[in-house]
Formats: sequence, structure tokens, C-alpha cells
Amino acid sequence: MKAIETHGLTKDYGKLKAVNGLDLKVNEGSIYGFLGPNGAGKSTTINMLMGFIRPTEGTATIMGYDISSRHNEISNITGYLPERPAFYENMTGFKNMSYFGKLLKVPDLQPRIAELIKTVGLEGRENDRVRTYSHGMRQRLGIAISLLGNPKLLILDEPTTGLDPQGSHDIRKIIKELKNDKVTIFLSSHILHEVQEICDEVGIIKNGRLIVEKPMDNFLRSTGGNLHMIEIIAPNMDASYSGIAGNISGVQKVTVDDGRMSVMMERPEIAEEINIALIGAGCRVRSITEVKPTLEDAFLKVVSEEHAEV
Repeated sequence: MKAIETHGLTKDYGKLKAVNGLDLKVNEGSIYGFLGPNGAGKSTTINMLMGFIRPTEGTATIMGYDISSRHNEISNITGYLPERPAFYENMTGFKNMSYFGKLLKVPDLQPRIAELIKTVGLEGRENDRVRTYSHGMRQRLGIAISLLGNPKLLILDEPTTGLDPQGSHDIRKIIKELKNDKVTIFLSSHILHEVQEICDEVGIIKNGRLIVEKPMDNFLRSTGGNLHMIEIIAPNMDASYSGIAGNISGVQKVTVDDGRMSVMMERPEIAEEINIALIGAGCRVRSITEVKPTLEDAFLKVVSEEHAEV
């Protein structure tokens, strides 16, 4: 069973197709990165999945439940953190959790709150008013509230936007721990290096249509083609050495900048040939490092193309 599965999911606003025939398949237990340019249809998709708006056409299920007819069941197994979560500012974090927990009719609420305060790292601040919380603390509280009902699926909309590096690191750590607890995470974010770090799968939407849906590693390899890239550092590296590397069979591209040589090549074993040739030419090679493709590079490549293979 898929955690989320959509078939032809569509949302029209007049003549505008905000989401156009979307076919998503999110595996249970995965961390799924849902990406796209601004205005691509990400928020509209999430709003349909959460039951906030109705699709014009198509179907969607969450853990096997149809979003159009099984909203109560879906609410019981789904947690949601919006991009800008709202709280009762004059209430403490603990009282906010207690209030929302009672609305959700969470059993054994007080022990559950205590457990989640520890999970998200709010110990010592749970009895402070929310208006005194930093942005990072508010995100922690939002995640805690979204987890009150012990959901099987957690939908996160830009959970680390605006956080400092430590805050972002802490939120990513929480997300990874939730995966270990068998929670499926559906994550929308613009911070691509974070998505690459934590996500197993990636889906990319453009102009309302899904243009990519693949396991993260497969996607990065597919957009990088068959070429491999290395970076060579040497204290005396300069442009004169580019011809040495460039003349080796299988080398496709060589660039030198600020004491670093970047080489695109057809096979990884060519790196040893390059190293021997450079040393023979007097280059004092200090290190050779494999450069893996980044999600940012892959994302920009596919969204700039007119057509991409799903």
C-alpha cells in the first residue's frame, strides 16, 4: 500500500490548471521530497491532500483512504505542519499542545505531550508563552502538535525556512528520527541541499504537472548522465595543467580555478591516469575528490528543460 497515491489529480481555477493530471506514488515509510518552482502547484496539491480544497478531477488516497469520502479516517492518521503554523500566542507551549490534543481527542494526552516535548527538544521552555518563542522553537512546537495523534503520515510544508543553521539541523534530525519510528514524511521545501540529505524519494512538479518521480539516488545519477566528476587540488595548480588532463582518453571537460581542477570523465578509473600524468608534469597533487551531483544541479536541469522523463 502506498502512503499517498493520486491518479489524474487536477485542480482548475477558471482557465488556470493549478494542478494538472498529477500521478503521485509515495511509498510507506519513506521521506518524500516534493519540489517545484514557485507557483508550480505544490501548495494546491497539499491542500487537496489535506481536504482543504476539493479536486476538480482525479482521485487520491492516503494510506488507502479516499480523500473525497474518508476525511475523518485520514485526519486520524495524518499530521500537518503548514509553512506558517498558528498558535495561541498568550498560551504556553504546553497549553497549546493540550488544547489541540483535546480537540483531537488524543488518549493519555499528558504523557503524550511530555514525550513529544522531549522529542522536539522543547524541555525547559514548554511553560513559556509562545509569544516569547524564537522561529525555531515555534517550528518545534508545530511539529510536536502535528504528532499528537501519533500519525502514520506527516506532511511538512517548508519546515526549515527562515531557521538558522543549528535550527535547521535540529529539525532535520527530528525528521530522520521520525522515519526510524516508521512515520512517512511528505516534505515540501525550497532548501534543496537539505532535501538531498534526508529524502529517499523525490517528486518534481512544474506548471501543475509531475515531471520527475524517482528514488533520490536514481534521480541524481540519471541527470548526471554517464559522466563522473573529480576535483583535484594542488598548491601549484594553474591553467597550464588543463591540457595534460584534457589529452587523456575519456576526459570530456577540464576547468581550472583558484588552485582547483575539475574534470568530467567517462569512467572513474581515469582519475588514476590523470593523477599520474599531472605528477609527471610537475603538478604537486594534494588531493583528488569525487564530486557527486547535487540535487540543486539536477533540479535546475530538469525544470529548465521543456520535457523531462518521469
